[in-house]
Amino acid sequence: MRIIAGAIPVLLVLFSGCAANPQQATQSNPSSTGAEASCKPQIAQLQAQLAAEQAERQRLLRAAARREETLRKQLEAMKSIERGILEREERMRTEAR
Repeated sequence: MRIIAGAIPVLLVLFSGCAANPQQATQSNPSSTGAEASCKPQIAQLQAQLAAEQAERQRLLRAAARREETLRKQLEAMKSIERGILEREERMRTEAR
């Protein structure tokens, strides 16, 4: 939830400012088509924030996948060692008879 919570302050700025009061944005910038022109910096900030969060999520997913693969290989190596020990013990029991 940290990722979603990080976007909340940006959304609050966006919605509490220009998007929440389009009349004021139009009056302050008569050539604009509404809140669109005065909201561009906030929208750009939101886009940057969301892009950064998405990149972070992708990085975390790749790291988790690498870690999973490493653990899978270690588990297979340990199983191979265990099989070797069991086979050696079985040979020793067979030879002792």
